[in-house]
Amino acid sequence: MEQAINLSFVQICRGTDVRRSVTEALDLCRDAGFMRLDYLGDVTAPDYLERAKRDREAMDARGMKVVQSHCPFFRYKENGLEKFREFAPRAVDAAAVLGADFLVIHADEYRSGGAFDAEESLRQTREYLKPVVERCVQKGIRPAIENLFEDRYGGPGRSRYTSEAEEVLAVLESFPGSGIGCCWDSGHHNVAFGEQRFFEKLEMLAPYIICTHMHDNQYGSDLHKPAFFGTLNWERIMVILKNAGYRGDFSWEFVYERIPDELYPEYLHFMHRIGEYLCREFG
Repeated sequence: MEQAINLSFVQICRGTDVRRSVTEALDLCRDAGFMRLDYLGDVTAPDYLERAKRDREAMDARGMKVVQSHCPFFRYKENGLEKFREFAPRAVDAAAVLGADFLVIHADEYRSGGAFDAEESLRQTREYLKPVVERCVQKGIRPAIENLFEDRYGGPGRSRYTSEAEEVLAVLESFPGSGIGCCWDSGHHNVAFGEQRFFEKLEMLAPYIICTHMHDNQYGSDLHKPAFFGTLNWERIMVILKNAGYRGDFSWEFVYERIPDELYPEYLHFMHRIGEYLCREFG
């Protein structure tokens, strides 16, 4: 098992709207030991493919590889489903230019106006995902459905599809022969299932996991913390993944940390050390 890291996270700077350039972020990752990446540039930009080509050249020059890209999602934006339909195909094309093996997708863009209906959600989900999945197959990319958690968006009760493990599996089963699998998000899983159902649901999903988003949390919040900074039992997680035959990447996904620039190289190096420990001892 090898490590990967979300490059877009590394571009975020503390206390400013200015982001590090792609090349600055690449150098930070490389110097910390990360040579495999989770990354997708801005596919809403008119020149998104040219940007992807430049990014790929910068990565190739450093001996780095994009393992997985994340399809954009628009759940919290007006006309989100229409935006997804417009930009998701671009994400597939950009991911192909970057050389990604997997494209991570949120299967929760469809929301009915009435009571939550899992069967109707699955039907609509399959409808809007079908052209994206087919495009992935054409480009040699494996689509990966990410497990989510119920966020009560739009009021009380269920509203977010694939916040249950069974719903993730239902999406996978609706695209036979596509190479589709699950991107397992450890933090989302903890928020969704907590201590009581965590390992039962992980055992259910484990055989279908093809890539990961790894991070820790506590108190039922999606905090995206380093491993051992929250409540997850990482040793047991790694054993379950290994026993299920998972041999893919341990891909860190941090989004909320704002480390001062002076400390950032040491912070990333420490994250790499944690991943090394987990992959060596339990992977």
